[in-house]
Amino acid sequence: MSLGENIKQARNAKNMTQAQIAEALSVSPQAVSKWETSETYPDGSMLVPLANLLGISLDTLFDNKMETCAALPDVAERIGALIKATPYPDRMDLARELCWQIERGLFRFGCSGKYTPGDLEKYRGLSSFICNDHGFTAMSNGKAPFFALFPDDGRGWREVIGDGEEMRKIFSCLSAPDTMRAVLYLYGKTEDFVFDASFLARECGIDDEKIDAVLDDLTGLHQIADHYTIDIDGAPRTLFSFSPSHLIIALLIIAHELNHKDGFCFTAFTRSIPFLNSGDAGAES
Repeated sequence: MSLGENIKQARNAKNMTQAQIAEALSVSPQAVSKWETSETYPDGSMLVPLANLLGISLDTLFDNKMETCAALPDVAERIGALIKATPYPDRMDLARELCWQIERGLFRFGCSGKYTPGDLEKYRGLSSFICNDHGFTAMSNGKAPFFALFPDDGRGWREVIGDGEEMRKIFSCLSAPDTMRAVLYLYGKTEDFVFDASFLARECGIDDEKIDAVLDDLTGLHQIADHYTIDIDGAPRTLFSFSPSHLIIALLIIAHELNHKDGFCFTAFTRSIPFLNSGDAGAES
């Protein structure tokens, strides 16, 4: 059944009216009516109070009794509808809860204990990962929470990484202390922040003779969107436009995870094949 049908069935089983549900949740009876007809959906913050009020679990509310993948399109549609029905500022928090459920669901032998909305708070500061022949996940619940999923179609990631030269250039740029200082400074600014070489050198404590190398690194990292020359007081000055990328921040956060000293809530490493197990680039015979 649909979410709306489940709400209606559970409400009738409790002998409650739409008005009583509405009053308990501080919404209008019209809103409850629209939930039951699937015209709209309760936002994410309503789900747990609604399930508690109806005396059912979230699994029952969503009719999660899937035994085959045939229900996948319906589940995906429900998730999409649920996120859309959630107020925009709360969507990331809801997505994080969903990612946590994905992580738990991916464990081959399941997770002990029933999921509760307080799990993320319970496991604050901990990390989790799953690594098997079908791919791997990385999930952190620390100061910078994230969830990443890397599916493997059986070929590994040799084709993407190749001989590693492209990645080496990226790490080489970021390993230069002056470039890293410039990156950290610029990421404290907004997109399209404009600067010239002397300003960046002064703000970041970079020697004038080294600033050109830093600008080359920033260009190689695609952090400079454009540059142009203008006359200021009769003297030409080259201005650069900063173009931040969320991928740089993601890279730095994942790099921080390499130094993870706290514990793990769930781990599972059952991979039996190499990570780089396809292609000829750099592969051993």
